[in-house]
Amino acid sequence: MLTTETSTHSDVRRSLIQEIEQTSDYVLSEVLDFLLFVRAKHSQDDLNAVSYEADEDLEDIADAKVALASIDSEGTISWESLKTEIGL
Repeated sequence: MLTTETSTHSDVRRSLIQEIEQTSDYVLSEVLDFLLFVRAKHSQDDLNAVSYEADEDLEDIADAKVALASIDSEGTISWESLKTEIGL
C-alpha cells in the first residue's frame, strides 16, 4: 500500500485515539497541556513567518523606490547598450 500524507494523518489520529482510550485522566491532562502548548508555539511560528515576509516586502518596496529615484537622477540606458556592455 502506498502511504500518502492523508493516510499518514489518519493513522496518527487513530493511534492517538487508541492511546487516549488506554490512558489515565491524570496523564491525559498533562498531554492536553502539552498539545495546547505545541499548537500555540506553531501558531506563533506562523505569525512570525508572516511578519518576516511582510518585512521582506517592505525592504523590496524601499529598494524599488531607490531604483526609481536613481532613474530620475541618472536616467536609463537602452537594452542594446546594456547587451553590448555585458557582451551579448
